[in-house]
Amino acid sequence: MSDLEYVEQVLALDDPAERENHFRIDPYLRRILPEVFRLEDVPQPPDHHPEGNALIHTLLAVRHLPAGADRRLSWASLLHDVGKAETTREIEGRIRAFGHDRKGAEIAQDILKRLEMKADAAETVVWLVKHHMFALSWQVYDSERLTRYQWRFIENPLFPLLLDLMEIDALAAGCNPGKLEQVEFYRKVRDTR
Repeated sequence: MSDLEYVEQVLALDDPAERENHFRIDPYLRRILPEVFRLEDVPQPPDHHPEGNALIHTLLAVRHLPAGADRRLSWASLLHDVGKAETTREIEGRIRAFGHDRKGAEIAQDILKRLEMKADAAETVVWLVKHHMFALSWQVYDSERLTRYQWRFIENPLFPLLLDLMEIDALAAGCNPGKLEQVEFYRKVRDTR
Protein backbone atom coordinates (compact mmCIF):
# COMPACT_ATOMS: atom_id res chain seq x y z
CA MET A 1 0.00 0.00 0.00
CA SER A 2 1.34 3.41 -0.97
CA ASP A 3 1.48 6.35 1.45
CA LEU A 4 -1.28 8.02 -0.58
CA GLU A 5 -3.51 4.97 -0.23
CA TYR A 6 -2.76 4.75 3.48
CA VAL A 7 -3.87 8.34 4.12
CA GLU A 8 -6.95 7.86 1.96
CA GLN A 9 -7.86 4.70 3.87
CA VAL A 10 -7.80 6.69 7.12
CA LEU A 11 -9.75 9.59 5.56
CA ALA A 12 -12.39 7.10 4.40
CA LEU A 13 -13.02 5.54 7.83
CA ASP A 14 -16.78 5.53 8.48
CA ASP A 15 -16.64 6.51 12.15
CA PRO A 16 -15.78 10.24 12.43
CA ALA A 17 -14.26 9.90 15.91
CA GLU A 18 -12.12 6.97 14.80
CA ARG A 19 -10.98 8.93 11.74
CA GLU A 20 -9.96 11.93 13.86
CA ASN A 21 -8.32 9.78 16.53
CA HIS A 22 -6.30 7.86 13.95
CA PHE A 23 -4.68 11.12 12.88
CA ARG A 24 -4.00 11.98 16.53
CA ILE A 25 -2.24 8.75 17.48
CA ASP A 26 -0.74 7.22 14.32
CA PRO A 27 3.01 7.95 14.15
CA TYR A 28 3.11 6.80 10.52
CA LEU A 29 0.76 9.63 9.51
CA ARG A 30 3.13 12.08 11.22
CA ARG A 31 5.97 10.76 9.06
CA ILE A 32 3.92 10.90 5.85
CA LEU A 33 2.46 14.37 6.50
CA PRO A 34 4.89 16.42 8.61
CA GLU A 35 3.49 19.64 7.11
CA VAL A 36 0.07 18.91 8.63
CA PHE A 37 1.47 18.13 12.06
CA ARG A 38 3.48 21.39 12.09
CA LEU A 39 0.07 22.98 12.71
CA GLU A 40 0.20 21.70 16.29
CA ASP A 41 2.23 24.74 17.34
CA VAL A 42 0.15 27.26 15.39
CA PRO A 43 -2.20 29.37 17.51
CA GLN A 44 -5.49 30.70 16.15
CA PRO A 45 -7.65 33.65 17.19
CA PRO A 46 -10.05 32.33 19.85
CA ASP A 47 -12.90 34.55 18.64
CA HIS A 48 -12.90 32.71 15.28
CA HIS A 49 -11.44 29.38 16.39
CA PRO A 50 -12.57 28.41 19.90
CA GLU A 51 -11.38 24.85 19.23
CA GLY A 52 -7.71 25.78 19.71
CA ASN A 53 -4.61 25.44 17.57
CA ALA A 54 -4.57 24.87 13.81
CA LEU A 55 -3.97 21.10 14.13
CA ILE A 56 -7.02 20.65 16.36
CA HIS A 57 -9.04 22.60 13.80
CA THR A 58 -7.70 20.45 10.95
CA LEU A 59 -8.49 17.21 12.75
CA LEU A 60 -12.00 18.46 13.50
CA ALA A 61 -12.39 19.20 9.79
CA VAL A 62 -11.40 15.61 9.06
CA ARG A 63 -13.92 14.49 11.67
CA HIS A 64 -16.71 16.50 10.00
CA LEU A 65 -16.22 14.86 6.60
CA PRO A 66 -19.47 13.23 5.53
CA ALA A 67 -19.43 9.46 5.10
CA GLY A 68 -18.38 8.55 1.59
CA ALA A 69 -16.96 12.04 0.90
CA ASP A 70 -15.36 12.78 -2.42
CA ARG A 71 -11.66 12.01 -1.96
CA ARG A 72 -10.73 15.47 -3.24
CA LEU A 73 -12.89 17.03 -0.51
CA SER A 74 -11.24 14.75 2.07
CA TRP A 75 -7.77 15.89 1.04
CA ALA A 76 -8.83 19.54 0.89
CA SER A 77 -10.27 19.27 4.42
CA LEU A 78 -6.99 17.82 5.65
CA LEU A 79 -4.83 20.40 3.85
CA HIS A 80 -6.99 23.54 3.78
CA ASP A 81 -5.04 25.35 6.53
CA VAL A 82 -1.61 23.78 6.01
CA GLY A 83 -0.26 27.20 5.00
CA LYS A 84 -0.89 28.60 8.48
CA ALA A 85 2.36 27.10 9.77
CA GLU A 86 4.27 29.53 7.54
CA THR A 87 1.97 32.56 7.59
CA THR A 88 0.64 32.93 11.13
CA ARG A 89 1.87 36.03 12.94
CA GLU A 90 0.78 38.18 15.84
CA ILE A 91 0.00 41.63 14.47
CA GLU A 92 -1.03 44.40 16.85
CA GLY A 93 -2.05 41.85 19.46
CA ARG A 94 -4.12 39.72 17.06
CA ILE A 95 -3.27 36.35 15.54
CA ARG A 96 -3.35 36.60 11.73
CA ALA A 97 -2.60 34.15 8.92
CA PHE A 98 -2.76 36.40 5.88
CA GLY A 99 -2.20 34.48 2.65
CA HIS A 100 -2.44 31.04 4.27
CA ASP A 101 -4.77 29.93 1.48
CA ARG A 102 -2.26 30.71 -1.28
CA LYS A 103 0.71 29.36 0.69
CA GLY A 104 -1.35 26.31 1.60
CA ALA A 105 -2.07 25.65 -2.08
CA GLU A 106 1.69 25.62 -2.78
CA ILE A 107 2.36 23.26 0.12
CA ALA A 108 -0.59 21.02 -0.83
CA GLN A 109 0.75 20.79 -4.37
CA ASP A 110 4.15 19.69 -3.05
CA ILE A 111 2.61 17.11 -0.71
CA LEU A 112 0.36 15.62 -3.38
CA LYS A 113 3.21 15.48 -5.89
CA ARG A 114 5.39 13.71 -3.31
CA LEU A 115 2.60 11.22 -2.64
CA GLU A 116 2.11 10.76 -6.40
CA MET A 117 -1.55 11.71 -6.59
CA LYS A 118 -2.79 11.86 -10.17
CA ALA A 119 -2.57 15.36 -11.60
CA ASP A 120 -6.29 15.98 -12.18
CA ALA A 121 -7.27 15.10 -8.60
CA ALA A 122 -4.29 17.00 -7.18
CA GLU A 123 -5.21 20.10 -9.22
CA THR A 124 -8.71 20.05 -7.75
CA VAL A 125 -7.43 19.71 -4.18
CA VAL A 126 -4.99 22.58 -4.71
CA TRP A 127 -7.77 24.73 -6.23
CA LEU A 128 -10.01 24.05 -3.23
CA VAL A 129 -7.27 24.94 -0.74
CA LYS A 130 -6.38 28.09 -2.68
CA HIS A 131 -9.97 29.35 -2.82
CA HIS A 132 -11.41 28.23 0.52
CA MET A 133 -11.33 31.84 1.84
CA PHE A 134 -13.03 33.44 -1.19
CA ALA A 135 -16.15 34.56 0.71
CA LEU A 136 -14.09 36.51 3.24
CA SER A 137 -12.42 38.56 0.52
CA TRP A 138 -15.63 39.08 -1.47
CA GLN A 139 -17.79 40.35 1.42
CA VAL A 140 -20.96 39.96 -0.69
CA TYR A 141 -24.31 39.46 1.02
CA ASP A 142 -26.64 40.36 -1.84
CA SER A 143 -26.65 38.44 -5.12
CA GLU A 144 -27.42 41.66 -6.99
CA ARG A 145 -23.94 42.92 -6.10
CA LEU A 146 -22.05 39.99 -7.64
CA THR A 147 -19.77 40.89 -10.54
CA ARG A 148 -19.50 38.95 -13.81
CA TYR A 149 -16.20 37.53 -12.59
CA GLN A 150 -17.85 36.33 -9.37
CA TRP A 151 -20.72 34.75 -11.30
CA ARG A 152 -18.23 32.86 -13.49
CA PHE A 153 -16.48 31.62 -10.34
CA ILE A 154 -19.81 30.48 -8.85
CA GLU A 155 -20.62 28.63 -12.07
CA ASN A 156 -17.36 26.66 -11.90
CA PRO A 157 -18.24 22.93 -11.68
CA LEU A 158 -16.00 22.66 -8.59
CA PHE A 159 -17.88 25.40 -6.71
CA PRO A 160 -20.29 22.98 -4.90
CA LEU A 161 -17.25 21.07 -3.60
CA LEU A 162 -15.76 24.37 -2.43
CA LEU A 163 -18.98 25.11 -0.53
CA ASP A 164 -18.78 21.67 1.08
CA LEU A 165 -15.24 22.54 2.21
CA MET A 166 -16.44 25.88 3.57
CA GLU A 167 -19.15 24.09 5.54
CA ILE A 168 -16.67 21.60 6.99
CA ASP A 169 -14.31 24.47 7.87
CA ALA A 170 -17.16 26.28 9.65
CA LEU A 171 -18.20 23.17 11.57
CA ALA A 172 -14.60 22.61 12.65
CA ALA A 173 -14.48 26.22 13.91
CA GLY A 174 -17.12 25.69 16.58
CA CYS A 175 -20.02 25.66 14.08
CA ASN A 176 -19.25 29.26 13.11
CA PRO A 177 -22.70 30.71 12.29
CA GLY A 178 -21.34 33.47 10.04
CA LYS A 179 -19.48 30.98 7.84
CA LEU A 180 -22.46 28.64 7.75
CA GLU A 181 -24.69 31.53 6.64
CA GLN A 182 -22.23 32.30 3.83
CA VAL A 183 -22.35 28.69 2.68
CA GLU A 184 -26.15 28.76 2.54
CA PHE A 185 -26.14 32.13 0.77
CA TYR A 186 -23.82 30.86 -1.98
CA ARG A 187 -25.72 27.58 -2.33
CA LYS A 188 -28.93 29.53 -2.89
CA VAL A 189 -27.20 31.91 -5.30
CA ARG A 190 -25.87 29.00 -7.35
CA ASP A 191 -29.24 27.24 -7.34
CA THR A 192 -30.98 30.35 -8.70
CA ARG A 193 -28.61 30.62 -11.67
